[in-house]
Amino acid sequence: MFAMLRKERRFSVLLTGHLLSQVGDGVHEFVFIITVLHVTHANVAASGAVYFFRFIPYVLLGPLGGALSDRWPRRSLMIFADLARMTITLVLCGLLSTRSLGVGGLAVIGMAMTALRTVFQPAFQGAIPSLVRTEHLPAANGATQTVAELGGFLGPALGGTLLYAVTNPGYILVIDAATYLVSALCIRYAIGTPSRGGSDAPAPGAGSITLRALYRDFASNLKAALGRRDLFVSIGYSALCILFVGAALRVLIPTMLKAEGFVDSVIGYAMSLLALGAVAGALLCGNLSRDFSTASLMTYWRCYGFMLALLPLCAVSAVVTLAGCFLLGAIGAFVDVVLPTNIQRLSTQENVGKNFSLFSTLANTGEAMSGAFAGALSVVAPVSIGISVIGVIVVAVGYLGGARSAVRHG
Repeated sequence: MFAMLRKERRFSVLLTGHLLSQVGDGVHEFVFIITVLHVTHANVAASGAVYFFRFIPYVLLGPLGGALSDRWPRRSLMIFADLARMTITLVLCGLLSTRSLGVGGLAVIGMAMTALRTVFQPAFQGAIPSLVRTEHLPAANGATQTVAELGGFLGPALGGTLLYAVTNPGYILVIDAATYLVSALCIRYAIGTPSRGGSDAPAPGAGSITLRALYRDFASNLKAALGRRDLFVSIGYSALCILFVGAALRVLIPTMLKAEGFVDSVIGYAMSLLALGAVAGALLCGNLSRDFSTASLMTYWRCYGFMLALLPLCAVSAVVTLAGCFLLGAIGAFVDVVLPTNIQRLSTQENVGKNFSLFSTLANTGEAMSGAFAGALSVVAPVSIGISVIGVIVVAVGYLGGARSAVRHG
């Protein structure tokens, strides 16, 4: 991976900006969470409403981001999204500093940041193949996943540390705003001004940008994806796995550790070990894996489900539990690296953004629904059993996806 970064200088610059942006995102998420708890006075219903509205843009605008990234220069879209997020972050900083922010304002800001993320992410993923050589694409995706995990790990820790030194959490967001500015400058440097016919040039017909045209593009691409077996399996079956896995990671595993009598610090360490395992797995996958086919992706999903099913057995001690979480995170990173590489290889420059947008829309919808699934499962089975059941389901989905991808038309 490091050899690839030395050779692919433009991608390295882009990734540096992305790393800073991800750390800033982690700081923003930390501040947002404690602000929601403060403004709602830790009311579960009100907090849930804020996060519900924050999710809405994924459903309404998720299809548009990919269509835009395939019609407009991705460089321009990413710079616009970063500068817009910088502006919104500074507004939030000002509102927090004057203590004039309510539940409604939090929901609007959360929705705006999510909407801009639906624009940035497909453009970013779609730009990677144009910045690196084909043989370096898996390592580039591994590096991107490593950066995402590092940002999620370092950002909240930095935010928590700074909160001790700063009385108002709004001031901490200045760091987040600065990271968006640096990211925009890195994008401007890494991706040259698009030329006609270049890899970042608008697709034919890009001049007619309307909501109807963008949704029509998304629908047309969805129909085409349904007709391509490997692409459908990669996107659809992975989104289905995320529906179940999200429930385990966000709700059931912390609940199980609490029920087993572990102190809150162990739960925090377990979440950190999941992230560290993901970093290690992303580094290994980018360097070791050679097969990025749909069948290989489904194999990794089966391995992930198997490890998840065994995780309750690790709860015999804190050390074994943390080791199990580290291993689970490492296996999950193989999925996270193989999946985007597979989508990129099954896509063209004309539809790579729409394919990532399709996956993002389905995956985020599944993750949002996972909380309800976890609640329903906890009614009929103990939490530890529920985690094992989810693991078995993921193994079954991976097996069915692998079997379907192996079928060839005669």
